[in-house]
Amino acid sequence: MVPPRSRAAATTALGTALEGDDAVTLTNFAWFAARGGELALAHAAVRRAVARPDAPAAAASALEALVAGRADQLHLLEATEGAPGVPSARTASPLAAGHQAHQQASHAVAEACYRAALAEPRDAAEAWNGLAVLHEQREERWAADEAWEHALAATPSSAAALHNRALAWMRRGEAARARALLAARAGEHPPDAALLTLSALAAMAENDPEAAVPLLAEALALDPELARAHFTLGLVHERRGQHAAALESTRRGLLLSPWYVPHVWLLTPPDGRPRIELAAAPTQREAAGATDDVLLALGRSLLETGHLGEALAVFDQVLLRHPADAAGLFHRGVVLAKLRRYAEALEDWERVGQTDPDGPLGAMSRRHAHGARQLASLFAAR
Repeated sequence: MVPPRSRAAATTALGTALEGDDAVTLTNFAWFAARGGELALAHAAVRRAVARPDAPAAAASALEALVAGRADQLHLLEATEGAPGVPSARTASPLAAGHQAHQQASHAVAEACYRAALAEPRDAAEAWNGLAVLHEQREERWAADEAWEHALAATPSSAAALHNRALAWMRRGEAARARALLAARAGEHPPDAALLTLSALAAMAENDPEAAVPLLAEALALDPELARAHFTLGLVHERRGQHAAALESTRRGLLLSPWYVPHVWLLTPPDGRPRIELAAAPTQREAAGATDDVLLALGRSLLETGHLGEALAVFDQVLLRHPADAAGLFHRGVVLAKLRRYAEALEDWERVGQTDPDGPLGAMSRRHAHGARQLASLFAAR
């Protein structure tokens, strides 16, 4: 029987000898090392494997299993899995592997790949950016802040890192800080539609819709198909009382996307490929809430511009998902009253009084309901 110390030394020596080998061999060595209890060696080997251009998808799965502490889920790979011409779910760099895992919410694998990418100077800034997003998603704010500092120190002109740094502050309720950062760094990179849109969102968060208009106009000049910029411009116009303009911008947004996703994390892949966008909303409720805000603004703009049938359909859509939404009930009541369906309007306004009795919509609903009762009785007597 080989003594444990001798076996460990032999495993270490074998790992060193295989250091430059192909991804399948490295993944199989990880299996061997894990079976011998050498988990650190196994982890290091499979991290090298996923960074190889010939890495099969099973290598990333092995890394995820090891990170999760499930060495029993590793298995030996066939030599053909990494051979030239055999389809691979991976690309040629640990950064690309990290992005793929991040998109698939395999966060343990993504973190391991990003840390491997830190060793490559050209990828370090984006690897720090990816790590920062991961930390922010886990609410590890101190670690996220530190990672974004590294990202912006490595590449001060990184638009993705700057965007995400500002977005994190906005989501923490520090819109003024985000706005100041974006303004201070505006001259350090070429004009960028995503950064301009985020600056407009920060202005809106500080109740400054006037400042948001030129920012969004510039963003759309750079990227006319940026749906969230169209939607945001619609919200800005609606807040300014410019309902016809709001209607036009929101409809353009809806032609591009059925959903309003105002907050996205940006990841920049290597080799100039298009940016990756990850929705920043951690819950379905938050994600749906942003779209509901757009639908309510759309409904109000349709109401104000006299498109009553369309407005009614939009408010019905909001209330289908959220039957007790006070704003949806109130404004649907207004539409119904304009259509002389007073009894139905009264029903909606009474429900607002029940769901939001102390809010401004509750008070307005009570006043509207009083008038609706009088009109309903008048029409009933005819």
